[in-house]
Amino acid sequence: MLAVLFLRAAAAAAVETGEVVAVADGDTITVRIGPVKEKIRLIGIDTPELKDTRPAWRRLAFEAGGFVRERLLGRTVTLDADPLCANRDKYGRLLRYVALADGTDLNDELIRRGYARAYTRFPCTRAGRYKAAEREARTAGRGRWAPLP
Repeated sequence: MLAVLFLRAAAAAAVETGEVVAVADGDTITVRIGPVKEKIRLIGIDTPELKDTRPAWRRLAFEAGGFVRERLLGRTVTLDADPLCANRDKYGRLLRYVALADGTDLNDELIRRGYARAYTRFPCTRAGRYKAAEREARTAGRGRWAPLP
């Protein structure tokens, strides 16, 4: 148990940078870190799925992915692990916070714009901040919180 905690702490201490080479959807990207391409799952958020059968949710999924593509594709980002999270999810993706060159927390920005919700199923250190961002987006009626036509 102690070894697992040590490994998580060591992983969380590592901040990596890399170039975004692909965007799968609003919460999954591929980043080239040195010579290796890694799939990254953004920590603490959840965006609608592209395969959702509900038209409004599928549209929002495409909008979220488009927003991430516009903001990140071809750019260098900073990837930050969280000591409360595993290093990888069950699909082998690295779990990371993603920051833009100007320091913007992309995960937070997606929530504030209403493209994502705070994903609190698994603990993370930014959960409180992300829940507050979700309340703000919900109150303002942005994205997923906008009234349906």
